[in-house]
Amino acid sequence: MMGERVVQILQHYRHDLMNRLQIVQGYVGMRNFDKVEKKLSEIVDYYNEERKLMSLNVPDFMLWIIQFDTRYENFRLTYKIHPEYKNLHASDSILVNQFHEFMERCAGILNPEELYEVKLIVEESTETQMKFMLSVACEAGEVEQLMNDIKKIHRDETAEMVIAKTMNGVSFGLIISQ
Repeated sequence: MMGERVVQILQHYRHDLMNRLQIVQGYVGMRNFDKVEKKLSEIVDYYNEERKLMSLNVPDFMLWIIQFDTRYENFRLTYKIHPEYKNLHASDSILVNQFHEFMERCAGILNPEELYEVKLIVEESTETQMKFMLSVACEAGEVEQLMNDIKKIHRDETAEMVIAKTMNGVSFGLIISQ
């Protein structure tokens, strides 16, 4: 069962990489080298962010991130990881459980016919604390309903929960100690 899941993840990962490379190949074929350069830069940036994610030592959370677009069909995730080489392994299951619950609530409330942009930002809030913020862009009418529902998320005592309205949606975050 686990082997099948790993193969499924690798197939999705390979498919995504091939799509990116085929776009570059198309631009090369059209001799549109400005777009080739731009797309290659985007690809390098994407995999550099993934490398930084791997360096946080949160394997289950990393897999959750990699599977995000497949798991949540009408949500598209981008992320920025500011710190590198942190050992956050002790918080791995907390991150997965809390953010999964947040996204399940989003999926239950937000329009399944709409495509939503989701951004994850990971940064140091102090020398001993890390902040993980997941923001979902949504309509003003959806914000209130979502805010009320995410306040009901089970709180883990080892992480401080942050919930906020943003200019274009809702942010849900966790502050964890290293």
